[in-house]
Amino acid sequence: MRIAVDARPLAAPLTGIGRYTRSLLEHMIQSGHQWFLYSDRPLHIDVPHNPRLSVRHGHAKGGTPGSLRWAQWQYSRWAVQDVVDLFWSPRHHLPLLLARRVASVVTIHDLVWRRFPKTMLAKNYWLERLLMGPSILKADSIICVSRFTASEVSRYYPAAVGKCRVIHEAAEESVPVDKLPEGVPPNYLLFVGTLEPRKNLPRLLKAYALLRDNPAIPPLVIVGGTGWGGEDLPRRIADLDLHDRVHLCGYVSDAELQSLYARAHGLLMPSLYEGFGLPVLEAMQHGVPVIAASTSSLPEVVGDAGLLVNPYAEAEIAAAIERLVQEDTLRGELSQRARERVEGFSWREAARETLELFADTLAGHEPKAYRHRIDGEHIG
Repeated sequence: MRIAVDARPLAAPLTGIGRYTRSLLEHMIQSGHQWFLYSDRPLHIDVPHNPRLSVRHGHAKGGTPGSLRWAQWQYSRWAVQDVVDLFWSPRHHLPLLLARRVASVVTIHDLVWRRFPKTMLAKNYWLERLLMGPSILKADSIICVSRFTASEVSRYYPAAVGKCRVIHEAAEESVPVDKLPEGVPPNYLLFVGTLEPRKNLPRLLKAYALLRDNPAIPPLVIVGGTGWGGEDLPRRIADLDLHDRVHLCGYVSDAELQSLYARAHGLLMPSLYEGFGLPVLEAMQHGVPVIAASTSSLPEVVGDAGLLVNPYAEAEIAAAIERLVQEDTLRGELSQRARERVEGFSWREAARETLELFADTLAGHEPKAYRHRIDGEHIG
């Protein structure tokens, strides 16, 4: 197969979708197919030399609107020049001008814009509203990163039901660095995520304030790049008198993030909405107990390896934190369950399933034109 990929998630410091894209590609590129990575700007990662891998990038200007216009037109043009069989977008949106002969697959991580539009920046909301629906309808196949996300797609786009396949994300195998980022205390609870409203940080901070007088509760370390709404965090911390109990770490490198996971007393993720919840799995890989919201995809990922709480109830969140810190037996049981639970999620398996979906999609899209390519190629 000749497969083109929207590689824009790799053209900026990696967040969840960027790590998803990189992790799958690292395994899939070894499959023996021909790969074309397309981006509106140079990639932010080092691309290994591989005769079966090509990178095309431009220098789009004009911010998000400029990137959108540029990618919609240029990706379709490149796909023709590279005689692409299949185009995969790991980020919700397809180039809608893509030639009909090119099969297409899109990954949907969540439908925040439909369920919690007020937790998004206006420009991101309109981008999703304009492009997600047409991309779902255009796609020959749709990858959903959780059963929950598949149910969301089916709910809002009934015509897409037969096109959806659930392929879970996984946690990367990595070795933590020797020390923590500067200023991080030796004993702490951890939050990881882009600082934006749906991550529910105001309620988490209020829950922490309820525990202010309990000396057994370790400080909270908040890790994540600034999204929107995050500019109020220092003020909220000051208003709640938590300046000595909360450490804002900002964006950290992958190695530093793994070190933070490995040494954390627990991970706190009371998000209002998640399509998967990758930080939960990344923490569980290190045997770190988790407190997560009982809504959206998080119960599907956590299973019995964490404490589930109502994300709207600060007192319930606080009570779970207190239990996690003070009940050694519970913490040990959750740590063991976390290590066992994470073994059921594998990037290698996710890559194999994704390549299998690509082959199935291509066979169903143009069986006569591409059958000779599919029959002779290794799926991985």
